[in-house]
Amino acid sequence: MNIRPAVLADNHEIERLAHVLTPATEPEHQSGDALALLLNSDGHRIWVADLGETVVGWLHAYLAVRVGVAPFVEIAGLIVDEQHRSEGIGSMLVAEAIAWAKSVGVTVRVRSNSKRDATHKFYRVQGFKLLKQQHVFEFNL
Repeated sequence: MNIRPAVLADNHEIERLAHVLTPATEPEHQSGDALALLLNSDGHRIWVADLGETVVGWLHAYLAVRVGVAPFVEIAGLIVDEQHRSEGIGSMLVAEAIAWAKSVGVTVRVRSNSKRDATHKFYRVQGFKLLKQQHVFEFNL
């Protein structure tokens, strides 16, 4: 198992796994352009877990800077292939985000769908504490 920063060539594997998180996403809405933009941003990090040629997990984190709130690193997405869950891969990926946050002197946050009980348990085991619950609203254009 190798944990490393993502590269553009990982795009298809990252998208394959991302489909597990958002199965309704149409392939034409996914783009290597977004990955390239994120990889070239100082405020974003993406790590992958690979087994040679196959990416079996990834984590995307970014530095969240908002008015009236102390900056923090937010885990924007974490997915591990179902066949490789409970092998410590998610923990290793989270450790990368935590190390980055420590290096810039901020905390780490993550949001999780209220229906994902197993995910909540995972983050609690990692040492995260529930901060708040909220609703997310979207305005479709």
